[in-house]
Amino acid sequence: MKEVLVIGGGPAGLTAAKTLADSGAGVVLVERKESLGGMARELTCKGLVECRNCGVCFATDRASDILREPNAEVFLLSEIASAQKSEHGYSVKIKTSPRYVTDDCIGCGKCVAACPVDGKAIFPPTGSGQPRVYWIDRAKCLHFKKAKCEKCAAVCPTKAIDYEDRAKNITRNVGAIVYATGINPVDACEISRLGCGTLKDVISSVDAERILNEKGRVLRPSDGKVPKRIAVMQCIGSRSVKNGVEYCSKFCCKYATKIAQLLLDIDPEVNLDFYFMDLRTLYEPQDEFKLWAKNKKTVKMIRSMPAAVSPGKDGKLLVKTASETDLDITETEYDLVILSVGMKPSGAETALARSLGIAPDKMGFATGLNALEDNGVFVCGAVSEPMDIEEAAVRAIATASRIHNRKEAGT
Repeated sequence: MKEVLVIGGGPAGLTAAKTLADSGAGVVLVERKESLGGMARELTCKGLVECRNCGVCFATDRASDILREPNAEVFLLSEIASAQKSEHGYSVKIKTSPRYVTDDCIGCGKCVAACPVDGKAIFPPTGSGQPRVYWIDRAKCLHFKKAKCEKCAAVCPTKAIDYEDRAKNITRNVGAIVYATGINPVDACEISRLGCGTLKDVISSVDAERILNEKGRVLRPSDGKVPKRIAVMQCIGSRSVKNGVEYCSKFCCKYATKIAQLLLDIDPEVNLDFYFMDLRTLYEPQDEFKLWAKNKKTVKMIRSMPAAVSPGKDGKLLVKTASETDLDITETEYDLVILSVGMKPSGAETALARSLGIAPDKMGFATGLNALEDNGVFVCGAVSEPMDIEEAAVRAIATASRIHNRKEAGT
């Protein structure tokens, strides 16, 4: 079987790549970020007490698998410059950006501590991203300016800093292309009435996941204190023509409920109010979270979309909410507000997508019709429609199977 190009190193791309490699295909995986894992890199495991089937570890494990896979060639910090149709597939040009840190990196962090740049110029991979190799941002690094700083190189115990690393242009010939460019979060700050961007203790669900991933618990950004009263608000930027996207992102309820459960696992005494319009937890029993919440004295489920968040007394946040019947208005104080955001497709409207024959639908998701697959291009994962990690993986396995069957048939 000829090589297959996989564009995107998130759950869908990784699963497609691993499935194809297991079937004997050579895989070329191209990811524009510094590590594999996609959006899942920034999410945290929800299984402090028991496994809650959030799927985060699946993405991390698949990333590790593909990095060890002899049939897979992985290019990070890389983009597809062009993909030209040929008689037997596609001739693909890949542009890779320099990392300036070699695979000898052991992730000790001494380089970051030594870096004199405000905000740093050398970074670890995002969240749980793989491989655990650091990278240098050339635009910030003083070595590439007049200062010629080499402090990170001086403290590196494995001599992994390579200032001579250069961008490369690579050509590969492939028989098929998997387009799995994934998703981006809706910007919670687009809904200004809820305080995002102006009130420090209003954070998005993605921010909460990242903080939990890095620190093991959520702290108030304003003062670093442990919040004792938290509000979680659903459908922020989703199901709204005016703000964000008009569709339901499908998996937000699932992850928000698991965040809520994790917050209670970490601190059983925290008071948590869960605001929602509808509770859509995908494939899980619809009442599972409701039954859990019912048995928790410190958890309250409120069917309402909060109208506004404003500063309260003593550093608190004041949330104004209408009742389910809109007859009453209540004001409640919180230490922290978490805005649960939806997602937008990433890469569905690029020049590369157009060159491959991929077109966005009316909601911006990439369409992949059978005619496209006849040309050897397979759209896969959440770039095509809203889905969670597990569904993206299942769809990716099906995509890899279609590619394998197509090659076996000689088409």
